[in-house]
Formats: sequence, structure tokens, C-alpha cells
Amino acid sequence: MALTSSGQIDLNAIHVEAGGSSGSQAAMNDSDIRAMIGKGSSSQNAFNEYYSVSASAPSATYKGRVINTGNGFPSGYVTLSSGSKLVVVTLQLAGPGNTMCLLGNPNLTGVYMTLAAKQDTAAPAPLWPNQVTSAIYYAVSSLSGSVYITGTGGSGRSVLHVWEITGYNSSTPVSTASVRNTDSNSFSKAISLSTQYNGVTIGSGITEDTIPADNGGVTVSNSDSLQQRDLELATNHYTWRDENTPSGTRSYTCTNNGTGNGYISSGTTHHLTAAHWK
Repeated sequence: MALTSSGQIDLNAIHVEAGGSSGSQAAMNDSDIRAMIGKGSSSQNAFNEYYSVSASAPSATYKGRVINTGNGFPSGYVTLSSGSKLVVVTLQLAGPGNTMCLLGNPNLTGVYMTLAAKQDTAAPAPLWPNQVTSAIYYAVSSLSGSVYITGTGGSGRSVLHVWEITGYNSSTPVSTASVRNTDSNSFSKAISLSTQYNGVTIGSGITEDTIPADNGGVTVSNSDSLQQRDLELATNHYTWRDENTPSGTRSYTCTNNGTGNGYISSGTTHHLTAAHWK
């Protein structure tokens, strides 16, 4: 359970959150206390730096993806783990998205997921003008085994990626962000959001395909793992994870390492969304 977000906070409460026994001896320079806010030995720290801090460190596991090379939402089955967890779905859809996502069955019934962030504003000329969509949805679920994921939105080739997060304090994201590249002379775009110490960020992006496909694809700075899929020499659909984050503002620079699909030679679109949990 996280420490209070305001008002009085004392050393005993901080020590208990760090795993100590109530009433036992503790000091602000103890390693277990400093670790909760990422401070080094003998570093200056203050009581107000511990507001809302938790000793927990959520972790994210990639569970797979569903691809649609035809037209519309990429509905399909993904195998989920047993027990309660936070299921996060990242969408990279061709076409605009009045999106909706759910865990359930093909009849559009089940657990409706909550939208964390979405970016579906068309890139400005002369960048690739397609109104593609990047979005992140989440829901707490105990569904396990082969679970159907479906929804609405998108057209043409589309992908959804699925993550599970465990060990979190709150299912509601600490922060979210959405951006798009508007620079016709750049193959990169950064997205930034507020992060907590030992939190986890999940990101989603869609860009032009990287040509050649073996030229490194897309890379994302500060990511611990990256999943991506090029579809039909047209679009690259990617998602990333960043665990054990520092406290502050964290940036992720997404770079298309190819030459795009030839729409223009000097730059390409990136539609990016990200959400952070603690």
C-alpha cells in the first residue's frame, strides 16, 4: 500500500512501507528506505519526497499479438495467465479510430476495457497522410487461458499487442501521453510522461514500414523490451515496455531505422501513446 499523498508522514510509516517492523529502529539513510525513491547512500532526502511512494515494483509480461491484414479491428485469441492481473492492450490501427476494446467473445460482450490514451490525428503534409491510430486500453481481469479480444475502429492492416501487469498498486495509470511526428525531416519522435520510481511504462506506436525490413526496424530508447511487426511493406506496428523506472519525467525516442515506404524520403509519421503504472 502506498504512503499518504499529503499531510503528515513520519519515519515509522516510511520504514513499514519499506518492509520494516513498526516501531523498530530506522534512519532516513537506511538503504531500504532510500531505495524507495532511488537515492544513493548519504544522499539528501526529505519526508515530502515519500508522498504516494510504494515499495512495490510492478512487472509487465508480453502475452502475444493479433494481426489483421484485411480490413478493420484485429480481433482474435491470446492466452492469458491465471489469477487477477492488469491486462493492457496496445492498438496500432490503419485508419482513424473511434475505438473500443474488450475481453470476451466474438459477440462484442465481455469486459469492456478502459481507454488510457489515443492518438489518431492525421499527420500534416508532406508526411504520410493516413489517419492511423495508436491507442492503449486496460482492464483488471481474472480471465485465463485462450481469451478472445475484439473491438471497433481502424481499417486496413492492424495489430493489437497484449501485456499483463502484476504487482501494481493501482490499475489506473499514474500518467499517460500521446503525440505524433509533425517534422517532415525526421524519422524519430519522442514521447514523454511522468514516471514514479520502480514503475512500469507500456508504449504503443505505428509508423511507415522500414525498408529494408532488416535495416534495424524501429528502435525505442529507454525501453527494456520491444515488440514490432512490419505488415505488407506499408506499416510497422510496435509496442514497448520499461520497468523499474526512475522518478521524474521519462522520454522514449522512437526511431524508424529504414527509409519509410517511400511516401517522402526525408521523414515519416509516428503516432505514439504511452501509459505508466505503479
